[in-house]
Amino acid sequence: MDGTRGVVAVVVAADSPTGRVATAIDDLTAHLPTAGQQSSCSVCSARSWPCPPFHNAAHRVIEAGVRLADLVPVDLHPRL
Repeated sequence: MDGTRGVVAVVVAADSPTGRVATAIDDLTAHLPTAGQQSSCSVCSARSWPCPPFHNAAHRVIEAGVRLADLVPVDLHPRL
């Protein structure tokens, strides 16, 4: 295994809180660090994690009333 985090697709109603921020959730997930590398973004390799794109997506998710902790792997919770 290369350390890449697994992902799943989930179908939700487009007008639900999660559906309204689906793009932000995609952005947030794309900028998660690889397993075992909690200090650096897998996309923004020169930036520490949480990187600005993750931070911006996280704010959009939280503003929609979706719990950020439910979208981020437990091992990264201490860094949030």
